[in-house]
Order: sequence, then structure tokens, then C-alpha cells
Amino acid sequence: MRFKKIQAMLGVSLVTMFSFYSLNAPSLAAEAAKPTDNHTETEKSQPTEQIDSAAKSETAEGDAEATAAADEEKSRPVRDKWALVIGISNFKEKSIPKLKYSTKDANDFYKYLINEANFRKDHVRILLDEDATQRRILEEIGDNFLARVTEPDDLVVIFISSHGSPSQLDALKKANYLIAYDSDPKALFSSGIEMQKVNAILKDRVRSERVLLVLDACHSGNVNVNKNAKGIYRVGNFDAQALAQGSGQMVICSSAPDEQSWESKRYENGVFTRKLLENLRKHGPATPLSEAVKGSVFDTNQEVKQDYPGMRQNPQVHSAWEGEDLILAVRPIDPKPIPATIFKELEPDSSPENLRKRRHDQFVYGYKPDTGDAPQNLVLTRQYFSDVEDPHSAYTAACEAQAAHFNEPDFYYRKALVQIQLKKYSGAMQTLKGVIVDNPNKYEYYLARGYCFHKMGQAGLAASDIRTAQFKNPLLPKNITFGD
Repeated sequence: MRFKKIQAMLGVSLVTMFSFYSLNAPSLAAEAAKPTDNHTETEKSQPTEQIDSAAKSETAEGDAEATAAADEEKSRPVRDKWALVIGISNFKEKSIPKLKYSTKDANDFYKYLINEANFRKDHVRILLDEDATQRRILEEIGDNFLARVTEPDDLVVIFISSHGSPSQLDALKKANYLIAYDSDPKALFSSGIEMQKVNAILKDRVRSERVLLVLDACHSGNVNVNKNAKGIYRVGNFDAQALAQGSGQMVICSSAPDEQSWESKRYENGVFTRKLLENLRKHGPATPLSEAVKGSVFDTNQEVKQDYPGMRQNPQVHSAWEGEDLILAVRPIDPKPIPATIFKELEPDSSPENLRKRRHDQFVYGYKPDTGDAPQNLVLTRQYFSDVEDPHSAYTAACEAQAAHFNEPDFYYRKALVQIQLKKYSGAMQTLKGVIVDNPNKYEYYLARGYCFHKMGQAGLAASDIRTAQFKNPLLPKNITFGD
């Protein structure tokens, strides 16, 4: 197992379980071949030695074949890959201090998986802030997602960035808890996520024999002392070794049991998450996980030592991994779309597409449709219409989609939204003029064109389009203004 290579450097215990079997030379065969008494001692010994030698050779060959078969079993290819990514910066309980970068850590890890590590987009679920409740987290692992889609030859990755509570807080069970969005620090048994329970769920309900658990959530610092330390109690940290039980399971913790995990002063990430991602990219998709971890241990400790005098942070690895070293970006040999019957039953996660839709609905409605409480104000900004990460690439894609669906106004509208983000207001206005002619009943078109008129300095036309949008959709707020 290649993970032994970094054991001495990391100072961690990499637990590997092997079974050895031995075969004894059959005594009955030796007895049957025993020579008569009129032979010399030399003559007597020769057949026995030959039999012993043959038996040993046969045994050695059998052992070699068994070892080769075991190694082949441990190193069989990855069939498919699945992941659950969790990041919580804001908590329902106001007494829990906010974290600055946990949701960004999760978003960055999510993007790495789907853009660089050969995970299908529909195979990765992300839960941020209010979506990351205790129920949703356990449900995604043990009920509706991982437990239903995984097979033994699959790889499962779970990434968590949040607050954590150490075992000393639990006087009865000495259990570690992840702080979910709706957790109560005074009642963690009933409201937190017990990490040992997650471990049991992975073993009993998730059929994959390859599970990687990455925790940028286990910390000991009192955040009231230093706002950049992630943790809510000044006591010992998670014990990663206690969580790494069962064949094919690996746990990476962001710091040692007696250390804090820190958010960076240099960039908008937890130090460990940023360094792990940098080292996973260091040598491209073929970077072994052991090498990435080794580099992130050194880089994390160096930054913390420099930026937080007297502090140390040494990420820890504990493993029951067998076979070849894990390459996180390995291409699965038989990836398949998530079954439609499963997909339909999943609640919307915190993927960028779902968040944009949710934000749009909140801007437009400002309430859940069944409440009946219409909002009073709506502020239109560029971000309201489009906030894709790479608008230039999105614009190219929108133009191609428009060309392929030249009779469908919605594809022109999508192009106009990206034009607004790129500040091409005149072009967007021309695009919207055509879609309004083709479909004059969609209020969204008038809101977008009204915003373009506003940016072009034509206040009267802007106000006219806003009134038309309100007429087309009576649920729109009565007071609609422009925010930039």
C-alpha cells in the first residue's frame, strides 16, 4: 500500500489490515514415501527432502497466487464516483459564531470535483447553510442519495466544512459531533451529527467499499479568543483514527487532536481546504492522494506558523485503505446517469443552478407561494439577471443555443441575460425587443428590458416596461426600483 510511504512524514498511523494463510506439507504423503531399513541414511533422506522441497514449492506457489488474487481484488478499477459536499458558515442558533469561508470551501471543493476530478455533475450533491440541516445531511447519506446509488466498486467522497465539537463535550458517549445548520450546542445528541454515527451509516447503508471522508470541521479553539479559529469549545479535537474503521475507509482531518483549524488571513478559504486543493492540482489529474496530503500538511503548517504566532496545524490521515494509492481524479470505468426515479425524489440541493433559481424566486416573489404574503419591494441589479462565473463562455454557449433553437424566444432571453451581465445593454435591448414581439406575455422580458432602458438613461421607457411587467404578473411587488 503506497500510503505507507507518507506514514513517517505525517506521523500518523495508517492502519492496513491483511490476512495471511500458511499451508503445511502433508505428513501422510511423507510417511507413505518412507524408505526401507536396508537403505543408507543418505538414501533415506533424499526422497523425503525431495517431497519436502516439492511441498514447499507448491505451498509458495499457492501463497503467491492467493496474494496476487488478493491484490487484484483490492486494486480493481473504480466503476463510478459519487460525492456529498457540505459547507456551513451561518447557523440558525445565533449563539454559534459564524464562519467566514466554510461555504466557499465547500463550493471550491464541489467545483474541483465536477470540473477537474472526473465526477459527473449529477453525481455530486452540495448542501450549504440552511440546506445543511441535520435531517438533510443524514438523509442524503443514508436514505435518498448515497445509500441508493452506490455499488461496491464505486468511490464515495464526503467533504464537510463547519464547526465541530470534540468528544470531551459528551460526558456519556465521548462522541464527536458535526454542527449542522439547525444544531443546538446545548443539545448535540438530539440536534448534532454524531460522526461515529455517520461512520456506522457509511458502513451499514452505503455499499461502496471505497469511502473518503474529508473534515475541515474538527477544531479545538475558542472563537471568542480568535475569530479566525474554527471551533466552539476549548477542549480536545476530533480523533481521526477513531473514525477510520472498516476496510476501504479513509479519514483526513484538518488538524491534530490538540490543535485548532484556521481560516486564512491571505485568501477566502480555510487554510487546509485551500492547501489540499492546491496540492491535488499540483501534478494534474494523476496526482496520488497521498502526495497531495503530504504537501498540504507541510503547506498548512507553514502558513499557520507564519500567520498565527505560536500556533500549529497538522492535518491528519487515518486509513484502512487497501490496494493501490487513491487518485481522486481517476476516470471511472462505467459511469452512468443517476436514475430518474431517484433524482425526482431528491430535494433541490445548493448547486449554483438551484441557488440562482431560488434567488430569482425570492427576488420576484419574496415569499413562499403558499404563504400569500406578497413582498413590498424588488430591487433590480445586474446580479439579479445573471451572475455566472464565466460570462464570456456563457455568452458563447448562449449564442450557440440560440442558433440551434432559433424559433424559441427563451433561448434569446438567456442570451440577453448574459449580455446584461457583460454590460452590453444596447445588444441586450435589441435581443429582448425580438422576444417580446414573439411572446408579449412574459413579465420577465419586460423587467430585463426595463433594466436595460434604465442603464441606457431612458428612465421613461424603463418605468413603462416595469409597469407592463407588473400588469403581466400581479404578484410582482408594487415598488420596483433599480439598485445600480
